[in-house]
Amino acid sequence: MTLLDIIYLLKNEKIRIMKKQIVFALLLMLALLSACSNDENDTWSDIPNSEVKPITSKNKIIYEVNVYAYSAEGNFKGLEKDLPRLKELGVDILWLMPIHPIGIKNRNGTLGSPYGVRDYKAVNPDFGSDNDFKSLIKAAHDQNIEIWMDWVANHTAWDNVWVTTHLDFYAEKDGQRPYSPNGWSDAIQLDYNNMEMRDSMINAMKYWVREFNIDGYRCDAAALVPLSFWIEARKEVDAIKKITWLCEADDPTYMQTFDYNYDWLLSNAMNKFGKDNDISSLVSTYKSMFSDSNYKDKSRIVFFTNHDLNAFEGTEFQRLGNNVLPFTVFIFTIYDMPLIYNGQEIGMNKVMNFAERSLVEWSATNETYVSLYKKLTQLRHTQSALEAGTNRGTLKIYPTNQENVIVYSRVRGNNEVLVVLNLSNTPLSFKFTSEIPSGEFRNYLKNTYMNFSDNAGISLFQNGYEVYVK
Repeated sequence: MTLLDIIYLLKNEKIRIMKKQIVFALLLMLALLSACSNDENDTWSDIPNSEVKPITSKNKIIYEVNVYAYSAEGNFKGLEKDLPRLKELGVDILWLMPIHPIGIKNRNGTLGSPYGVRDYKAVNPDFGSDNDFKSLIKAAHDQNIEIWMDWVANHTAWDNVWVTTHLDFYAEKDGQRPYSPNGWSDAIQLDYNNMEMRDSMINAMKYWVREFNIDGYRCDAAALVPLSFWIEARKEVDAIKKITWLCEADDPTYMQTFDYNYDWLLSNAMNKFGKDNDISSLVSTYKSMFSDSNYKDKSRIVFFTNHDLNAFEGTEFQRLGNNVLPFTVFIFTIYDMPLIYNGQEIGMNKVMNFAERSLVEWSATNETYVSLYKKLTQLRHTQSALEAGTNRGTLKIYPTNQENVIVYSRVRGNNEVLVVLNLSNTPLSFKFTSEIPSGEFRNYLKNTYMNFSDNAGISLFQNGYEVYVK
């Protein structure tokens, strides 16, 4: 039946009562035809990332910011100006390294480490005023971007305001109070046997939620602080506003109160691979993640760089060599929430000592990295198989006849995201040796279609990668 036939029927008095049904059928037919056409021809870039929302809260991307290093201004205003770019990149959460005034006494480096806090209820004046911070938070919220603060609860700077008002807040060791823990000469250890100190710490955490409307805490060295403190802190802070809690540790016992922790095991496995090229060890590590019952209902962040790794172990290029791009695909698809450290998305190869003023070199942007990151954040946002925590898709591994190739997929319901990585410096072709992916897949990065049923062999460039979606 043609469109003209339908119009003629609509004019016929005898079938006028069917008018609504026929119009509905016509509109449905046209919509289906349009959808089929779009599926064949559209690419990810037809939808700006700024318009793509995560399927659920379990599809988010976190981005770490060193405020000093992020912009030429080195302050909140410099970061606020760049929020539209971060939104288009696909960022959902901004984790700000500590924003408090930095200790001066015994500081390391020109700036001192931001993890040496001088006042828990103040903003570093180098970053701006309280109102500047509130402006940043509001602007981020207008873009549907969360702001998480970095909270340093284990220790303070030598000249923290508590040293003069509450020396008893600090622990004693070998007759010395205060003392530096773990060889950190610029920091002094707090005493968690002191209940008044605990209350003061919790009150400071409540202050930023109540007065500034932040959305989460990344808790530094959290496993060095008693779990009982975090349980009480969360109870009191969440009574003001339910925020998200990230534990900078990988102790699963802390997950009874935290929402996320660090997947250091996988990060270390990637660094190890950069040294020994032992794929079997890498595969064994990520397989074990999916069998760890401690995280069945909880989530982890996945990363190959952050401020610590960059400053103390070198850039990802120094540690992973030519495999930075395939490992970028890897961290976005293998497990839970991927972390981007500022400058990582432009392919910047620079060590940044966060106790010095070392700027992200935005002028050295590599568009290959920018484009890939935008595609991967949109992939993450739109595929249910890549959800984290309780919605985590299962892992399927496909063996091949090439030891330098990793093929795995994440599956949830009818959605499957299939990833192919060549972790070698030479081009190669491979075939599946046992199970073969079934059905037709869309090559997400190239917008073509692929059926693996004939197992004819797949070719990859050196350090190449492909992502297929079904």
